[in-house]
Amino acid sequence: MKSSIITLKIVEAARGLLKANGYYVDKLWHVQDVRFICEQYHLPELTDDEAMEVFAIAGDQFDGEAGLSWPQLEKAVFTFMRRKATIQQLCENDPV
Repeated sequence: MKSSIITLKIVEAARGLLKANGYYVDKLWHVQDVRFICEQYHLPELTDDEAMEVFAIAGDQFDGEAGLSWPQLEKAVFTFMRRKATIQQLCENDPV
């Protein structure tokens, strides 16, 4: 509990520093957002690293006019899941 309070304070301090330097940081995404999508679609829960890969996919598909939206994040989750399944299938069919 104490470490989560410290982490929250660090995140808030980082947001304050970014905002003070001209960055818009009012809408931040979290790995829990990705996990929520997985839960809603009955998909396996992703690790923090996997969720960050989902954000990277969403960033690659970023639309400057629309920004990062919930449907775009959902699309990135499905893209990640397809890629993960393909890699697993390839590894099973051709073990190193």
